[in-house]
Amino acid sequence: MEPKLKAAFIYNFAKFVEWTPIDSNNNSSQPFVIGILGTDPIVKELMAIEGKPIKGRNLILKPLSNIKEINDCKVVFISASEKNNLIHILNAVKNKEILTISDMNDFVENGGIIGFVRVENKIRFDINLKTAEDSHLKIRSDLLTLARKIKN
Repeated sequence: MEPKLKAAFIYNFAKFVEWTPIDSNNNSSQPFVIGILGTDPIVKELMAIEGKPIKGRNLILKPLSNIKEINDCKVVFISASEKNNLIHILNAVKNKEILTISDMNDFVENGGIIGFVRVENKIRFDINLKTAEDSHLKIRSDLLTLARKIKN
């Protein structure tokens, strides 16, 4: 159940974030790409939502074999299996309009944008607002109010 819930969160997070090129240019022929780094049970659940619309575009999932493949991604889910590469990954996406999401411990504290956390057997999330702003992403206030913690 947890991977399915996280996949739904990821899909909905994308609806509450504004990317300048997407939101100012209505070219709906280009897909909305969610990249996946690492191995995780969430991949199967994310595949189930492939093709659904996000911001007027078709959702495409892209398993990434290395960080060089992220350039066409709007969202990148970083699996906990990539913990040893986290600093390298976050440096590669720094200041790019890419929403980073993970369920790694201390993801937000290490510079990721949205990190899943477990609180009393419930899935919650923290947001690093400064990193989002540095990446030129605008997180809508209705998503911010749902966050467990916001790091500025």
